[in-house]
Amino acid sequence: MTGLPAEMHGARDAGDGRRPADRPWRRRAGTAVRILLALLAPWVVLEVALRLAGYQPPDLRPRMALFPRFPAMYEPHRELGWVLKPNLDYRGLDLAIPFRTDANGNRVHGTAPTAPEEVAVDCIGDSSTFGYGVPDDETYPARLEALLASGSGAPVRVRNLGVPGYTVYEARLLAERDGAHAPVTLVMVGFNDHFPATRTRFWSLWARRAAYACFRSRACALLFDVATAPDPEAPPAPPKPASRYVPDVAPDEYEEQLVRTVRALREAGSTPILLVYPSLSIPPGMPEAIARHWNQPLDQVEANIAAHPVYQDITRRVGAREGVQVIDLAPVFDAAGNDRLHLDWVHPNAEGQALIATTVADAVRRALAESAGRSTSNR
Repeated sequence: MTGLPAEMHGARDAGDGRRPADRPWRRRAGTAVRILLALLAPWVVLEVALRLAGYQPPDLRPRMALFPRFPAMYEPHRELGWVLKPNLDYRGLDLAIPFRTDANGNRVHGTAPTAPEEVAVDCIGDSSTFGYGVPDDETYPARLEALLASGSGAPVRVRNLGVPGYTVYEARLLAERDGAHAPVTLVMVGFNDHFPATRTRFWSLWARRAAYACFRSRACALLFDVATAPDPEAPPAPPKPASRYVPDVAPDEYEEQLVRTVRALREAGSTPILLVYPSLSIPPGMPEAIARHWNQPLDQVEANIAAHPVYQDITRRVGAREGVQVIDLAPVFDAAGNDRLHLDWVHPNAEGQALIATTVADAVRRALAESAGRSTSNR
């Protein structure tokens, strides 16, 4: 064998695996590992040092808010973005009215429950379901509860799951939540979905989730704190307008998420009822006032207003395709004098809230009766 040519020795060595350093992919992998370790080492050292020093970062989650400032009534939430704080007796005027929440952070009406109670109806939605500018007992969930109780003579609980700023994404997440669902769930979304955005709801939710995961690391929290520390002397910056009209939730996304909401509720054993959002109240001069208030170009405001009927139609279409009962509030409000039923251009006032309750009451009674019949037959 000593007489073999040198190139044959090299071929044998390369083939039997005894010279791995000659393989290019192994050299590249080794280099990548060394670079990765070099990058991670300072981070690990900083993380260990901060933990040994007892560093506790401030609550950084509000800096991921969708608002110029994070109102005291909200509590950051990794999945939903934000929720109302539990056991709250809020006297601020961020929502134009004082309000109360229960132990789960849901707006309450009447006497706040002190123990778990059986819920008959859930109402999912945004600030119009929450009851922006309307006292606790005059929201449509509160009015509906009173109507259902008067018709049956038995106590009925309607739960208000409305949170200002929510879109169909949050509705779907609430529909998919663990735990008991009410036999019937009313869903009314569609306005915030077409509101102009600089970062769409899909990306804002994932950015928030990534940030909240990062905050579990002391090193990451410290760096985020330094990078985003606000100037205490500076006033809140006005919302930054987008360069063009981009809805928070695009029409095709809205349709997909609404379908998923309906199917998740059915899978959880709750009968969904879709409410088509009432018409907007747009008297002369309102678009210009909206543009000033939200610091938005007028063409984006006009595009936002024009999008409202599109999302109303999508809600109707999803209901028809999924075989879900749809209660169309737009013609009901129009026939009753839409403008006088609004507190502003979007939110129903106390009279509008009462009209929603009376419009949906009979459908909810039928759905509850059907749900009770199914429960009885399954025993």
